[in-house]
This record gives sequence, structure tokens and C-alpha cells, in this order.
Amino acid sequence: MHFYRMVVVKIAAFLIASICTVLAAGCANTPVEKTDGEQKSTGPVTIEFWTPFSGGDSSYMNELVQRYNKENKDGIKVVMKNNKSDDYYIKLSTAIVTEEGPDVAVVHASKFAQYVPAGFLMPIDATDAGTHIPWDQFNPDIVERTVIGERHYAVPLDTHFTVLYYNKTWLKEAGLLQDGKVMMDPGEDGFLHFLTALRDRIPQDVAPLAVPDVRIDSLWLWWSLYAQIDGGGGLYSVDGHKARVNMEAAAKALHFVASLYESKLIPPDISDAGSCFISGKAAVLWSGTWSIGSFEKLDDLDFGVMPLPQIYDRPGTWGDAHTLAFPSHSDTDPGKVEAAVRFAEWLADQGQVWAQAGHIPAERNALNSAAFKALPYRSDYADAEEDVRYFPSHPKQGEINDALVGELEKIWHGQQTADDMLKRLEPLIDSILGE
Repeated sequence: MHFYRMVVVKIAAFLIASICTVLAAGCANTPVEKTDGEQKSTGPVTIEFWTPFSGGDSSYMNELVQRYNKENKDGIKVVMKNNKSDDYYIKLSTAIVTEEGPDVAVVHASKFAQYVPAGFLMPIDATDAGTHIPWDQFNPDIVERTVIGERHYAVPLDTHFTVLYYNKTWLKEAGLLQDGKVMMDPGEDGFLHFLTALRDRIPQDVAPLAVPDVRIDSLWLWWSLYAQIDGGGGLYSVDGHKARVNMEAAAKALHFVASLYESKLIPPDISDAGSCFISGKAAVLWSGTWSIGSFEKLDDLDFGVMPLPQIYDRPGTWGDAHTLAFPSHSDTDPGKVEAAVRFAEWLADQGQVWAQAGHIPAERNALNSAAFKALPYRSDYADAEEDVRYFPSHPKQGEINDALVGELEKIWHGQQTADDMLKRLEPLIDSILGE
């Protein structure tokens, strides 16, 4: 991490200067011509497209890219590279630094606060395709997070967020599913009663709620509940220079999550919660919307999906957004940039197809299409996109997330208490901000 930061510092000024040069030059040399108001490429253009989709959703993206290559009349060929999500941003950052970055890449909205100041992405407002994008037809929350300095740096693709999956067989056995409706009272007590009833009424080797005790999932759960509390959901001062946590709200949410682990309502030592759910060893699973595309292909898995219940003052769940962004190159080819933007807009327009992977389309026409509404399960959670609680936009947010995951793992493994973590919370954030 320190080596990567050192490299970024050394090249940031160079990249930013390069972007300024490209913007000053504009798109005068874009190899396209206009015929009857439409742009047509003067020759074939090949663009490279990177994604972090190495799981089930990669098949849907592959299908879309193949279709684009077959159908587009602009002489554009897209070559897609799927990458493992675990090290995707390390690879992407390194590729941009070494001038080997793709022409268009999937970049989470949460990364823009880090990537844009570093000069890793270029704005598209000056491109001809960019000037014709109807920004008001996209999810405004995503657009807002990808506009910096009044310039657009990406085309929004989707919203994805955490939900609860439930095994209908186990809920029926516990008497918690009636006429297709999950029987759960509101608030902390309602959620605890629901999980306790599962623990008491189904086999002991079945987890009432499956959440890994490693990785970021439990951070998403704590964050979701913290953000549901009035005054919660903050980590920084207004200027972003100091830690500012609503400690009362943070403690309330953390103690509740910790109580679920302590009471074994979330059993210990779960590393792969998804596999537990698929094998019938979990009654309820805490995971993201991206799992549904794989789950619904399993004939022997009788499941349902629902938003995280409103346990505190307002609904809310952790989420993020996939966007189609444009990595910077010191020697930018305007024709490739133009082709990349056209492809990105086309891809966003196919949101109803991409939604088969479980994500909610960012483009409103796709969201409201008959094809999207015809997909099973999506209507059970689609409205929750209005309640997504993003992590704050901050260049150090990724590092802070990693640190918080480590602190939570210490709690789940008995190495510290929730109160120990709360005492360390603001000093820990301040130490990272001061690096």
C-alpha cells in the first residue's frame, strides 16, 4: 500500500497535466464524420473494457459485449477483460500508472473521491457523445457522486446494495412465512424475535442468519444500521480532515450487531455465507443483490428476497454503484475516447438485460421497462434503491474500510469488545487521515 501511494504521488502531477493537455486539444481530431446528423466512424476502432466481474454476473456482461460487437454500426469492437474483484483496483491503478490502462472500465462510485483527484480518470463533457447523454434520465444519486468540479467522469450503470435472502422451507417450518409474507415485527425486538424463533424451531446446524466473520460483510451490516439512526451515517468533519462520528448512534448499532454474534443468531466461523445458504445450512443470508442471478438458477433452492428491515428511525442499507469510467492516458486517442463513451451509453441503455445479474438499472427507461418489471424477485427489493446509504465520498474511505473490517474481526474472534472498538474508532480514523 505504501509503495502504491508513493507511485501515485510521483505520477499524479504528470497525469493531471496530461489530462489538461487533452482537454485543451478537445476532440478536433476525432476520426468520425457526420452524415445526415449521425456520426459514423471513418474506420474500425478497438477499445479495451475492464470489469471486476469474475462471478455469475460476468456471463451477462459477456453477452452484452458480444451483442454490441455484432449490432453496432460505428465500426467499434469492444475487447473485454474480466478480472477478479479482490485485486481489481490494484490492477487497474497499476495499469493506469504504467500507461497500460483500458479505454473504459467499471469503477464503483465510491472510488471517484480517490481516483479523480489522482488524475486517474478523464471527464467526458468535451466529447461529442458526452454532450448528448441525457443525464437527467439516470439515477441522480449516482450522477452526483460521479460529477466532480461540474464535470462528468462516468456513465452510471447500476445500483447494488445489501438485502436479506431467506430460505422459504425453513421460514415455513418456523411459522414465519404466511401467504408468502415474512412475519417480522419492526425494530430491534422484532428482528431479534424473528431470528430467535428460527434458532429455536429449525435444526441446530442451520444458521438463523449467515454473515461472514471475515471480509467486509459485517461492516456493511453495521454501517446500514448506523445509517438508519437519525444523526448517524457520518465519519468525518465537514472539511473531511477530522473524524466526526455520532458515537451514540455508532454504539447503538454496533452493540446490536455484536449481540447477534454473541447469542449465536449469527453463528461463528462462517467464511462463505453464500455456500451455507445454497446448501440449506442458513435460513437467512445477508448479502448483495448481485447474488440473485446465481441463486435463481438453482432449481432446488426455494428462496425469497427482501430489503433490510427498518430497525431504527429510517430505512437504509449499504450500497454502491457500478459506473462506466474512462481511464486517463497521457497520449489520448480522441477516437477511442469517443468510441468508449458511445459504448458506455449503449451499455447503460441495456440495463434491463444487466438487471438479470441482480443489479438495479441506473438508467430510468431501463428501470421502468416491461422487460425489467417482468424479471422475478426484482420487484421485491427494487424500491430499496431509494434507501441506499453510501459510504462517505472521501479519498481515504477505502483504507478506513479495511481498518474497520480488521477491528470488527477482532470483536467476532474474541480479541476485543465492541466498547474497545468504539474507543478506538475516531483515533483510528484520524491516524489514517493524517498519513
